[in-house]
Amino acid sequence: MKKWIAYMGAGAIALTLAGCGESAEPSEETDPNETSDLTLEELFAETTAASEEAKSFHMDMVTNQTMAMGPEMDMDMKMDVSMDMTVEPLAFYQKAQSTFVSEGMDDMPAMETEMYYTADGLFSYDPMMDMWVKLPADEMEDLEALMMMEQQSGDLAGQLEQLEAFQDDFTFEQTGDEFVLTLDAAGEEYEKLITEEMGQMLGELDVEAQEIMDGMNINKIYYEIFIDKETYQPNTINMTMDFDMEMEGESVNIQSDMQAEYSNFNGIDEITVPAEVIENAEEMNSY
Repeated sequence: MKKWIAYMGAGAIALTLAGCGESAEPSEETDPNETSDLTLEELFAETTAASEEAKSFHMDMVTNQTMAMGPEMDMDMKMDVSMDMTVEPLAFYQKAQSTFVSEGMDDMPAMETEMYYTADGLFSYDPMMDMWVKLPADEMEDLEALMMMEQQSGDLAGQLEQLEAFQDDFTFEQTGDEFVLTLDAAGEEYEKLITEEMGQMLGELDVEAQEIMDGMNINKIYYEIFIDKETYQPNTINMTMDFDMEMEGESVNIQSDMQAEYSNFNGIDEITVPAEVIENAEEMNSY
């Protein structure tokens, strides 16, 4: 599921960049003096340039997800994530709180986790064991490949041509402070597009990841992206998704709603793992 979240984050950015040469439609509340004539193609160029200058940022993300696994087997999950990330070098510090509610089961207490990823490795706090653990060195290669895909997903010039066929379904609006991009996607043509994009992001990581894609049926996706008019950086990305997938031979319907807010661009100098974490962490396969 962590892989899935990463791919959809990259896919959300990719799908914002379809469109035509018209400027954004102002909302009713927008002051005419604050209206921009920037076209979607020009906005793409500006956001691409801005992304190249973004060396760090902060993100707050809330995800609500419902998994329907059959009669009386629904599970609800809520995850709150706060993360600092640097791009060069690629590193992050993350705190998260997850809650799970399932029919027929006692509510589980909220689980709080903490994680560092730097050149020193991946360190995660295990609340069940009340200890820090480190990802084994032989598993770091796959993680680094995944993180590099995340980093490279901002190179989206090639996406415009693929998305051109859907430009009439894309809404491009503006308020006084932001550009607002909206895509409400459903149907086989969108499913093929999104599956191809996700498949490219999966690359050659592992067979398990490819099997997830093969067993996935995307019913509906809705994106809403708010881009700051002054900085051309994303302020907010909202995503709602309804899809089916095969898990251990059973069909599972998943409905996911995500809101991500971005801030503090270029305000983070360095992410370091505290010395006590490095000294006390045990490798995951050694306890």
